Amino acid sequence: MMSRVTIKVDAVVDAYGPEEAAKLLGKGEATIWRWIRDEKILVVRLGGRTLIPKKEIERLQKVING
Repeated sequence: MMSRVTIKVDAVVDAYGPEEAAKLLGKGEATIWRWIRDEKILVVRLGGRTLIPKKEIERLQKVING
């Protein structure tokens, strides 16, 4: 079960869509969506868009690359 968190954003946050994240991580877009569904990736939902913060991409790169 996903929990909802409401945050107030006062600044622009570097984030990527699932397609961009897949390219950065060397994975398929379906894999990224599956990780999102399985709550393995922290995402921000903003105006109907699903965004993955840059810090989360960096964390995943470390996990993937060891």
